[in-house]
Amino acid sequence: MRIFVLGLPHTITSPDFSSCAYTMKAWNLCRMMSDLGHEVVHFGNEGSHPPGAEHVTLLPRAEWAAVHCHPGKDFFDISVDSPERKAFHGRFAEVLRERMNERLADGEKTIVCITWGGAQRQAIHGLTGRAIVVESGIGYRHSWANYRVFESYAWLHMTLGAEDIFSGEKWYWPVIPNAFDPAMFTYNDAKEDYFLYLGRIIRSKGVSLAVDLAKRTGRRIILAGQGDPAPYMDSHVEYIGPVGVERRRDLLANASALICPTFYVEPFGGVNVEAQMSGTPVITTDYGAFTETVQHGVTGYRCRTMEQFEFAARHIDCIRPADCRRWAMNYSLERVGLMYDEYFRMLLDLYGDGFYAEHPERAQLNWLSKDFPCSPLTSIEDNVHQWSQAN
Repeated sequence: MRIFVLGLPHTITSPDFSSCAYTMKAWNLCRMMSDLGHEVVHFGNEGSHPPGAEHVTLLPRAEWAAVHCHPGKDFFDISVDSPERKAFHGRFAEVLRERMNERLADGEKTIVCITWGGAQRQAIHGLTGRAIVVESGIGYRHSWANYRVFESYAWLHMTLGAEDIFSGEKWYWPVIPNAFDPAMFTYNDAKEDYFLYLGRIIRSKGVSLAVDLAKRTGRRIILAGQGDPAPYMDSHVEYIGPVGVERRRDLLANASALICPTFYVEPFGGVNVEAQMSGTPVITTDYGAFTETVQHGVTGYRCRTMEQFEFAARHIDCIRPADCRRWAMNYSLERVGLMYDEYFRMLLDLYGDGFYAEHPERAQLNWLSKDFPCSPLTSIEDNVHQWSQAN
């Protein structure tokens, strides 16, 4: 199988840019598919080095660095119509046409993965019928491709509603969650006495609620990420700015809990999985992707009132770090890679019998299976009993 992956114009595809979730999606997709033995070609800025993939440079580092750099306090510049953005996508379209012309003779179909949505649509103009174009990790609005991978069921259903789609056969719009490398995180079951907020320092991510929760429960909270912390600073708050890979690893491993109470419908919120992979429980809102990624009462708590948030914070020690880690392994590179492999094979079947393609060699159908840690409650009856006793 041949897979082309388009990187992001405003970053370099490297763990140095782990603060950009979409950059890490491109990095991880290259690694997962190459680990499974597929031919992977990555297109991006000079300095990108996705594992196992051939890299094709679209913009030299000097040209990229003239308008972008590793972010500090400020956010990434993601303006779509800047000259270097147009040059990036124009160069991709040119190189891709060259590559496709070289490959047409061998008859093998190529899957082209668009990793950043509508902003990259111009780059694949004219590829219809020559390649299978996939939006490979949708957590944004205004997706457009015929073949779409959503990072959560919450976002799939948001998109269906937004596009007024209430019927229709969307067999090739699967949900495949974001993937994470367990080796990038340190599991630790001995926690320090602080809460952690890790992400963009903006109101819609729930920073104010996280800070208020820590104050109400007498806990110190560390804020880490891009943005202006001034509106949220208090005596119990420590702001340390954006962090690199090693500092991020330590913060996640040692926190008593990660607080990520996003106000909007979260498409995924990958930091919560990163925390769980580190053995750290999470406290989140009870909607969006968190309903899929956080096992309530097992790997953290999902809340809808401040009283519930406070209860969760005061009882966070009831969550077992080992359960958090076990659940998070459902999002490992090895596990998620098999999901992409199954889906891409489904797409290649479209050039044969499509929906009715036969696979007599199949030995399992585990691509959607998950490993669930045991709940502290041994049965539904115990749950009901505890609820009735408390009320």
